[in-house]
Order: sequence, then structure tokens, then C-alpha cells
Amino acid sequence: MPRLPVTLLSGFLGSGKTTLLSRLLRQTRMSGTAVVMNEFGEIALDHLLVATAGVQTVLLDGGCVCCAVRDDLAETLLSLHAGREAQDAPAFERVVIETSGLADPTAIAALLLRDPALAARFELDAVIVTVDALHASGQLDTQAEAVNQVMLADRLLLTKVDLVDTATREALCERLRMLNPAAMQLSCAHGEIEPSQVIGLHARGDTALDVTRWHVADPAQESGGHQGCKHDASRDHDPTCGHAAHDHGIRAHCICIDEPFDWTVLSSWLGSVAYHHGENILRMKAIVQVQDEAQPIVMHGVQRWLHEPGTLPAWPGEDRRSRFVFIVRNLPRAALTDALDAAWCEAGPGGADGDAHCRAARLV
Repeated sequence: MPRLPVTLLSGFLGSGKTTLLSRLLRQTRMSGTAVVMNEFGEIALDHLLVATAGVQTVLLDGGCVCCAVRDDLAETLLSLHAGREAQDAPAFERVVIETSGLADPTAIAALLLRDPALAARFELDAVIVTVDALHASGQLDTQAEAVNQVMLADRLLLTKVDLVDTATREALCERLRMLNPAAMQLSCAHGEIEPSQVIGLHARGDTALDVTRWHVADPAQESGGHQGCKHDASRDHDPTCGHAAHDHGIRAHCICIDEPFDWTVLSSWLGSVAYHHGENILRMKAIVQVQDEAQPIVMHGVQRWLHEPGTLPAWPGEDRRSRFVFIVRNLPRAALTDALDAAWCEAGPGGADGDAHCRAARLV
């Protein structure tokens, strides 16, 4: 049975999520949508603002959806799905979850991955994040949640752009590119946007393009500070590839590997990283060359949970190197590369270079 797509709508307080959702739900294409809303506070109002004929709306109040009512979210989604299957409720073909402005979408994405019942019925289609052009600069300076939201986005919608001058807007766009160069940025005046820009994106299946953007279209190149991944030998982790996004200790570490991976080494490495550092990994995405696999392998995950690996029909270009992006908080690049070296060492001799010594032993 096909899984139902879930669009996660996030954004900091006052950034226009509810206005956007209200406008979207009035459009014909959004029929067949179930909406789950979360408000932080004792009095809930937002669900009244998006009430639309033909749309199911479920309110989760009493706390933030990423922590206090996380179990309620899982129960709500399963209940919606059961009602749909039993035809006890109006049919729907997609779910939109609007988080509170203080929510960290990482936790919700992880919930959809780690809960077997949810993972069997739902798949995360995209993370959409609204950004208040008037107040975002200050929010990004002081609010870790705002930074996390931007970093996890598949698409960034800039609101209130009519209230800022060109220089302010361009500076914000540049900062957002530094935080998340893979996310498309779109203006969204007064909540008006085409549904096709936010639903049915299959963004989590575009990992190859996503990873390519992080490695090749790195904004640091524009200032001359980063010239891409250059490797003179196999298994070379280029230290210049880990450009920083200096917001609340969040960084994006890019790692390119020339040599095809053995499945055992790949699993051991990512498993070790997830076990030891999962709480500090906001997101991982990769396109991987694996031994004896004709097609590129696509991988992505959140914190300690990894999606099932997928495949692409072909490589997106001539570059056949494995490329990984780890979006992390307060986690040095060496923690990732040392774990990879340990995985190679544990695998022992017989690698592509025929060397009986592990990579770590050759690092000086």
C-alpha cells in the first residue's frame, strides 16, 4: 500500500505559517488534505483560522509538538490513517503538519522515521519553512530553533518581503544560503503561493541533487574561501570541504570519498556515528558509490535514525564519488572522519588499495 506523503510546515513565531496554510487550503488542489496543527499556549486559535470545507483539521495543544505532545502526534496520525482505511472519516491523500513556532522539526522528522507504525503508513515529502524577512536576522542571532528550522528545510519561503529594503533582503538570502544552500528560496507575499511549490515535492527523494548542491554550489566558493572537494588520493577527506555555518554551533560537514564503499564499512561507519553522536546530527544526506552496485545509493537520516537506502536510476553527472553532508551541532569534522577510519580499520585488509594497515595508522 502506498504511503501517504507528509508535508512538515515550520517556521519561527510570527513568520506567517498559519496565513500561508489558510490561503493554501482554499485552493482546489489542496482538497483531500488532513491538517494537524500544534499551538504552544493555553488558548488555541490558529485552527479556527484555517477551517475550510473538505479539510480535516486536528489540533494538538498543551505543548510543543516536538517534545511535550510528540506521542500525541503519533497517535493522531495513526488514528487519522485508521479512520481513512475504515472509511469512518473523509478520505485524504496527504497530511500537512503545522508546528508551533518554537518547534524543532528535527524531532518530528525523526519520529516519522523511528516509529515503525508511522513509517509503514507515512513518508516525509518535504520540510517547508517560513522565514520572516523583517525579523529573521535577529531571530537567527538569538533563537536556536530558528536556525534549526532553516537548516532542516527543503524549501524556504520568505514572508514580509514587502516590509524590507533590497539590501536587507539580499543580506538575509545570503545568510540563508550559507545555512542551507540546498534549499530553494521563494518569496511568499501575504501567504500567496502555488500549491505545487510546497506539496508533492518528493524532496527527500532528491538527495542526489541536494548533496550535489552542498558540495558544488557551496556559497563559500563565491567568496573564494572554498574551492570544492579536491582529492589527490582515494579515501581523502578534504578538510576544506567542511565550511561552517556560524550559528549556534551548527555546521555542515561535506565529505567526498573516491573509493567505492563496502556495505559493511558503510554500515559500520554510519551506525557508529549515529550511536555516539546522533543527538548532534540534525540531518545526514548522501549519494554513495557501493561495491557491486550498478546504481548510486541514496541515503538520508535524522539524528539516530536512517531511512532505508534507495537507488537512483543513474548518476546525476559524471562524478562518481561518494558525497556525504552532515548538518551538525557542536560536532567537529574529526568525529566523523575518525569514525570512518575506524570502520576501515575494523574491516581489515582487502580494501581497494590492498593495504593491510588501517587508514588511521597512516594519519600523521
